[in-house]
Amino acid sequence: MIDRVLYDWGYVVAVVAGLTFAADWLLTHAGAKAAALVKDRLAFEGSYELNPTWQAQIDAGQRFSWRAVGVGIALVFLGGLGRLLVESAEIDEAFFAAGVGAIMLLQTPILMQHAANLQTFRSLRRPGAVEGALRQSRRFTYEQASWTFVRYAVLWLLLWVPSQQAFFLGGAAACVGIAIRFRRLGRAAGAASQADAPGMADPQGVASDDDDVPSVPWPAEVDA
Repeated sequence: MIDRVLYDWGYVVAVVAGLTFAADWLLTHAGAKAAALVKDRLAFEGSYELNPTWQAQIDAGQRFSWRAVGVGIALVFLGGLGRLLVESAEIDEAFFAAGVGAIMLLQTPILMQHAANLQTFRSLRRPGAVEGALRQSRRFTYEQASWTFVRYAVLWLLLWVPSQQAFFLGGAAACVGIAIRFRRLGRAAGAASQADAPGMADPQGVASDDDDVPSVPWPAEVDA
């Protein structure tokens, strides 16, 4: 059973959780750098980073951050502490597994998207890869990210149904939470764009709508 294995290896799992955050941080910087090389073909409104907490550091190319180090250490510490508390208080191991799932299964779509972004940016550098250019609105970027997390939440729920493992339930809950947050950020970004450019219309005389932008992979990830 997955929950039991995670509990038995709880302290190792806590370290792995911290390492996934470190991987997310490094891949975000790599993605931002790669995106800058193809901005004449694919550009994004606003920061490459989606999480407002980290946008300043990513935009400045600040690879080392004491705050990021602190988050990574905190994940390891909290994971180890959670494992200890579950054991000492004789709490059901499912609670620990759900917490692990909330961290690691949230990072899964983030790391997968990093890989997809890097592959896309590399392909765009080839001559003749695409014709023309695309600028993706901030609202559209957030909405695409939100739906990605919704799809993963559904996947984790589908895996939870036959397995009844709290690990998947924790991951589904975390993905739903981030999806809701990104949806709200997208609406705020759309409202801000309309406020900055009232009454603007497209060349055909129809008011512009961010929803009409063609789909491309959303850029960076949230560091949850």
